[in-house]
Amino acid sequence: MLDRATILAERIARVAVWAGGAMLLFAAGLVTVDVLIRRILGITFTGADEISAYLFAISTSWAFAFVLIHRSNVRIDALYLILPRVVRALLDTLALAALGAFMAYLSWRAWIAVETTVGMNAHSTTPLAIPLVVPQSLWFAGMALFMIVWALLMLRSLLALVTGDLATLGRIAGAQSLDEEVQEELGQHDLPRTRTGA
Repeated sequence: MLDRATILAERIARVAVWAGGAMLLFAAGLVTVDVLIRRILGITFTGADEISAYLFAISTSWAFAFVLIHRSNVRIDALYLILPRVVRALLDTLALAALGAFMAYLSWRAWIAVETTVGMNAHSTTPLAIPLVVPQSLWFAGMALFMIVWALLMLRSLLALVTGDLATLGRIAGAQSLDEEVQEELGQHDLPRTRTGA
């Protein structure tokens, strides 16, 4: 059941990361048009910098879950590679738990920001006067998705640790091997395969 839920979460995270990429492209296009209009016509497109800043923040948070599932976050593994497999498994579980704790705190603070914005009916202090609840809610949504994915992966990792399935734990929470990084660059990377039907 956990594996099926993780596959569904990966699909949702993939859609989110593609949407985030589209936001970044739109923001880049908007800024480019603004710069060209300013240079050629001497006028500025109002709000290009503000909108691009919101899109950058939202797209970043929407990518968190995808990065977690595919273990694309930066890991310093100089000593990790020479440690015994059991020690690596324990460190992987601890690292995943620590990441979740940090993101839980960050998500909680983000939710407080959204609640405060709603209570104050806050708008941006710019000519666009955008209701801040819109970008903040979308930004928070990415963190919420991350926490759901993290909970699934944490449960699956703990199950693998308890059952002694260290290979599966490594594929879920471990640092990517060089072969895995090459496969991902070639577009051949799949979700971690598990040996148990959890």
